Amino acid sequence: MNKKLISIACGFMLISATFSNIVAAETAQNTKDGIQGSIVKNGSSNAVSSLKQPLGVVTVPGSNDLIIVQSGSGTISKWSNGDLQTVAGHDAEGYTDGKSEEALFNHPTYTAADSKGNIYISDTDNHVIRKIENGKVYTLAGTGIAGYKDGQPNAAQFNAPGGLAIDSNNNVFVADTLNHLIRKVTPEGVVSTFAGQQSNDGAYLDGAVTSAKFNEPVGLVFDETGNLYVADSGNQMIRWIKGDKVETFAGKATPIDPVTGYMAGGFQNGDRQTALFNRPRGLAYADGVLLIADSLNHRVRAIQKDGRVITVAGQGISGDQVGALDQVMFNQPSGVALGSGKLYVTDTLNNKLKVLELDLQALKPLRSKADLLDAVSLMPAGKDIQVWLDGVQVKLNTATLPIKESGKIYLPVRALFSSWGADIRWDAGSKETMISKGEWTLSLKPNGGLNVQNIKGTLYVAADYLPTVSSFMQVYDEDSQAIVIETGR
Repeated sequence: MNKKLISIACGFMLISATFSNIVAAETAQNTKDGIQGSIVKNGSSNAVSSLKQPLGVVTVPGSNDLIIVQSGSGTISKWSNGDLQTVAGHDAEGYTDGKSEEALFNHPTYTAADSKGNIYISDTDNHVIRKIENGKVYTLAGTGIAGYKDGQPNAAQFNAPGGLAIDSNNNVFVADTLNHLIRKVTPEGVVSTFAGQQSNDGAYLDGAVTSAKFNEPVGLVFDETGNLYVADSGNQMIRWIKGDKVETFAGKATPIDPVTGYMAGGFQNGDRQTALFNRPRGLAYADGVLLIADSLNHRVRAIQKDGRVITVAGQGISGDQVGALDQVMFNQPSGVALGSGKLYVTDTLNNKLKVLELDLQALKPLRSKADLLDAVSLMPAGKDIQVWLDGVQVKLNTATLPIKESGKIYLPVRALFSSWGADIRWDAGSKETMISKGEWTLSLKPNGGLNVQNIKGTLYVAADYLPTVSSFMQVYDEDSQAIVIETGR
């Protein structure tokens, strides 16, 4: 198989829109659990400045400063106290070391900062790792020619390097994207293969670091115990490297597209082992929570301490909107960074940096109707209404089919909740049907209204009534004639 071509503008980054040269971020009210568009100001003119295809973003240790990689302009910027300043590079493509203002990059993508404040850049289309220190740009490792070779700084080779992460000893770990490897670069620039098997085409295999396989890894981040998480973008998974083993941390195998060689992307929240992603890229970690720029789902996702995957922000379709978290829209978010209770997101195809106010210990899952519909593979419309509950189609027999009546859709109570594993009993004293699962309870009783009815001896509940008496959310997809319900539990 010939290696798929997935870049137009920045190495491996899938770009599917025309970039605007000048797009400034919008402002929005900065409220708790909200989002604000990033105003970036040029320090000299105090004018609103633009970003060009921002990808990597990182907070500098010991400060509130952000480093932003603008792949479209080939510049490395610092956002400090509301001002955007150029750290290195200028609006031109090339490969030049030296003074930061004279240095040239070729579609750089991701960045990291070490404990001394030095900045590292994946100079993706130059196939090298650059270092910015004391106002100068150096090549830390790589020859400038795509290839694969371990060894000394001026002999080692990479192929479209992407995400970076730095360990406690200031070793730089590189997602060597088109070599399908994780590489390690010492502070002196010596390169070794840390995990994976080099190949022209990616693959998927867990196991020992020497035998594991990746497919275009991108984002990298360490946790507090030294485990390394990998956004394995072509496999649509989050992998992690624990000691000398590579394991799948989140996501599951899906069919492989024979043309691209990628596993099929998708969207599914819930248990991390069954969750689905679509080209996950940037990663950030803090306090047991992993944040993910789920790029082609146009969402920011989180894997919580309990192993549940949730949506933090984004609507599942491309757009550009700020405000409350349930209103935010992205267009291929690519990088995430945490700092001072905020999550910074590079909204790449909108040419913006967006800021989410987050409490990692009290994350609220975004539950939108778009999430519900994206999480299921609806069948074509038929003569009967489909019913889906927590991503699984409810199997109903001819005696318990949904009923349309008086402008409402009614669902059979016992069949619906039994499929969910709930306990259902009749309380003769109150003449109510009692439904429970764990600590969750719900009582339903026909009262002459339209919400709960006995129809031909079977208790039915109106689908649009459930969200008013429970934590459930439901949406009706008219094209597929499907009721989709999510319990929120």
